Amino acid sequence: MATLRHLCVSAVAGVLALILCSAHAAEKKSAMIECTPSEEKLVYDCMVMLSSKKSGDMIANAEFTVGADMPSMPMAHNVEPVAAHNAGDGMYHVRITLEMYGEWALKLEFTKPGRDLVISKLVFTKDSVSPAGGKSCGHDHKKHNHKKHEHKEKKD
Repeated sequence: MATLRHLCVSAVAGVLALILCSAHAAEKKSAMIECTPSEEKLVYDCMVMLSSKKSGDMIANAEFTVGADMPSMPMAHNVEPVAAHNAGDGMYHVRITLEMYGEWALKLEFTKPGRDLVISKLVFTKDSVSPAGGKSCGHDHKKHNHKKHEHKEKKD
């Protein structure tokens, strides 16, 4: 009877350990991405700081690829995924080559630990990279249209 009880306790402990490990592996990831232009046109060196969305702990030994797609032109411009390289301490390096300047959605597809997908939108220019929607990106259509109307008024 004691042996049977011991086996049941061991089985329950094993199942709990398996559940906890699976939950950790399936935990959502968060990525902070900083890219800088290289000397080559449309080639960018990116550093990805990877952490757990829930705990904030850095994630070491992840395996993932980084691809890119232009949200403004779906399926027209997409970049073949390339493998990220572990730089240590939850940091990963990837070099991406884009097809043109503008807003791109970087897609990080994880195979380890656990399958996951993280998408980050960035605006790539010749000299810099900034988060999409930031004040330093794009141009102000209202201001541009306002100038256009002023110009037309002067002609009339």
